[in-house]
Amino acid sequence: MNNLVSSGVNGVFDVEELVAILKRDKAGDVFVARLPEELKYVDHIVVVSGKSYRHMIGLAEFVRKAFKKKRSPNDIIPRIEGVKSKDWIALDLGNIALHIFSKSARSMFDLESLWSVGAEYDDLSNQPDDPLTELMYHHAKYLGDLTPRQTLG
Repeated sequence: MNNLVSSGVNGVFDVEELVAILKRDKAGDVFVARLPEELKYVDHIVVVSGKSYRHMIGLAEFVRKAFKKKRSPNDIIPRIEGVKSKDWIALDLGNIALHIFSKSARSMFDLESLWSVGAEYDDLSNQPDDPLTELMYHHAKYLGDLTPRQTLG
């Protein structure tokens, strides 16, 4: 846990430091993508695989513990999201979004493709809408202009 006393340049962690921590704790298949500034979300997204649910929780808890030691008083301690899920845990570290997946969920969600090639090349996001959903969407426009019936008191 060396260098856990000083914060990173753009947040509590620099992405290189977070990756080193994750690799040291045996996180699998580390993927890092830099996000465009215009998204106004985070600077980087980091996706890793855990060997088991216990390993996933251990990774998340260690990153959170390291964050707490490095943070300044104004930094909000991240919540570990998805603790009840056996497949996906996430932490918003301010400048970095960390996603810890089981191997099966990681291949199903395939965030790497989405963030590396963009939504226009993601097969799932380019599939035509479900016909029933499309029908409901078009009829919802008519329902949007309706007002509730006045009741006589």
